[in-house]
Amino acid sequence: MAENSQATLTVTAGDDAAGGVLLTVAGALDYHTAARFGAAVQRAYDEGATAVTADMSRVGFTDSSGLASLIRAHKAAHLAGRRFNLRGPDHNLRRILAVTGLDTVLNITEA
Repeated sequence: MAENSQATLTVTAGDDAAGGVLLTVAGALDYHTAARFGAAVQRAYDEGATAVTADMSRVGFTDSSGLASLIRAHKAAHLAGRRFNLRGPDHNLRRILAVTGLDTVLNITEA
């Protein structure tokens, strides 16, 4: 991983077809970028979103900090009566989610 991988993550907000907010995430979700992802999720909820879907199909790498940011997003949504969804995680992220048991906790859909 690059020393400054923060530049390798982009999070773009848009409207989801279901009426929530769609965050298109691209790059590495890791120690250097997890806070950026978390801030984007929080901003969507602060602006009134009742559901946030993170399109993960362009995320090429996720470490434990990235997983923690997904757990925090899910927990915050759950506690506030809102919904957090993952869309289209690649094979590697799906495997990590399965090994950790998060695939049974997070709402995951295909791309």
